[in-house]
Amino acid sequence: MEKSKSFPEYSCSYTEFGFRERSNSYNFNGPNQKGSGFSASSDPEIKRKKRIKGYNVLTAEGKLKTSVRNSFKWIKNKFSDIRYGV
Repeated sequence: MEKSKSFPEYSCSYTEFGFRERSNSYNFNGPNQKGSGFSASSDPEIKRKKRIKGYNVLTAEGKLKTSVRNSFKWIKNKFSDIRYGV
């Protein structure tokens, strides 16, 4: 059985690809510097609209959950009525 040929060794560092030069921190809320893009993010009216949209989503989810829950209750009651002959 032959020995497996080894691949030539390459020495490369992370700095060649620019990985070390990037900032280690990442902000999920947008750029860190003021005036660099999201100038409206501090606008209270936009924050209020986002908050209201979030409330509306939660309301819709609650209505959907209630509807599904009531549907299962209805099906359960119907099967129960059929089983016990009511």
